[in-house]
Amino acid sequence: MKTGISLMAIVFAAAIVWSLAAADNSVAQSAAGKGPTRVGVLDLVRVFNEFEQTKVLNAEIDKYKAKLGEEKAQREEKIDTERKTLQTFAPDSADYQRRSKEVKKMMIEYRAWLESEQQNLTDEHRRWIERTYDMVTQTTAAVARSHSIEVVITKEELDKSVSDTTVLLKQILNRKVVYSSPDLDITDEVMKNLNDAFAKSGGVKSIQFGS
Repeated sequence: MKTGISLMAIVFAAAIVWSLAAADNSVAQSAAGKGPTRVGVLDLVRVFNEFEQTKVLNAEIDKYKAKLGEEKAQREEKIDTERKTLQTFAPDSADYQRRSKEVKKMMIEYRAWLESEQQNLTDEHRRWIERTYDMVTQTTAAVARSHSIEVVITKEELDKSVSDTTVLLKQILNRKVVYSSPDLDITDEVMKNLNDAFAKSGGVKSIQFGS
């Protein structure tokens, strides 16, 4: 009787092991049938720097900063003139007190204006960066799908022109891709699609910064 029970237990256990092995083999075959994940690479820094929209935007930002600089100089000159005029009055005179309050008011308004303009510049620049990144990611996704690429990893070219060894070492350690086959690099195609789309949207005329 004991022998019979042992044999049944062995047969039952063997059946379970066979079932698990069959299941594992089925999963392995399924995974093998899907094939390896195809990975692409993209030089994100190069895309941002060489995207025509970015170049135009940077030029527009420089114009906007120059315009703010001119107005800043005019306001400062006006305040400086009022300060010099103030010195022509006796400190205890009514005119001095009145003009002193006007100068203080001008300075407060100037600081508020400058802070507001600088914040507006920062906020608008940020919106453009976010918008550009969305365009880059959407275009990258479209190009990747057209090549059956499932994952895209950003890569950075090593700038060997830097003289600071600390900066060079930091570049090396921060690199995410050490090597990739050239046929996996979709940077050129992504840039072409981005620039074509920018041209179709109106190019320079489509950029309105600080208006």
